[in-house]
Amino acid sequence: MQKMNIQVIWSIIYVILGGLVFVLGLNLLRLIPEKLQDFYKIGLLIFFLILYFVSQKYFPNQKTIMWAFFLVSIGWMLDFYLTGKIAAMFSLNSNNLSGMAYTMVISTFLISAPVIIGWYLSGHELSTIYIQSSEKMWGIVVGIIGLLLFGGLGVLQAQDQGLAIKTIIAAIPMALVFSFANAFREELVYRAVFLDSFQANIGTIATIIVTTLVFIVAHVEVSYDTASLVIFSIVLVIIGVVGSLIMMKSGSLLGAALFHAGADVLLIMGLLSSQQLMLK
Repeated sequence: MQKMNIQVIWSIIYVILGGLVFVLGLNLLRLIPEKLQDFYKIGLLIFFLILYFVSQKYFPNQKTIMWAFFLVSIGWMLDFYLTGKIAAMFSLNSNNLSGMAYTMVISTFLISAPVIIGWYLSGHELSTIYIQSSEKMWGIVVGIIGLLLFGGLGVLQAQDQGLAIKTIIAAIPMALVFSFANAFREELVYRAVFLDSFQANIGTIATIIVTTLVFIVAHVEVSYDTASLVIFSIVLVIIGVVGSLIMMKSGSLLGAALFHAGADVLLIMGLLSSQQLMLK
């Protein structure tokens, strides 16, 4: 019973820490006065670095988790300050598909590089964050099935809403660039860097619940109408649960990223058909 209580407490702590990085630090950053946003971004790095050193002495089984939060905070900070500037240098327009796709590639690099490099330099094997191939090909198969199902649904929905098949075909390459880049970075920072350490401390089921909950809250915007919000939340739950299971069971991030990419293709097709995003 005591062990279960401790696991519940740590689960709540992980949700709160995840909220600081992925919710308040991203979509809800606007709630922080603009003049204080820089302090918040930099403060998160200092906060997690302190927690890392404190955990080494008092909670050694938590130090890897605090290190992960620290590295992820660095990645999001670089994205916050540099992605827009680099995109502007190359005159990338996020209102059209190619501009948005290439901007996502820049963002993915800025977020993922410090996480991967920092993880490796700290003496951890990259396999512990699921960056490796896997002999269990079913993970890839499930990922491809998800990509085809979600992507195919997006194409059918776009056609139903009047988007020309010629436009859909022309959009697919850049839609895939955007989707693979975004899927990789999100599977890495929302799940891969936390799964093993979370599991060791709170168990498998709680790990899936915590990472999926943070993932959902970080993506849900108040601008959605009720019907869309429900559907969107269901998709997020599916991505979170299936992505976690694929990684845990196959040992690789690739299958989860492929599955996740399918949902992003669905999103892109919806943006194109509603003219919120232009092809060129």
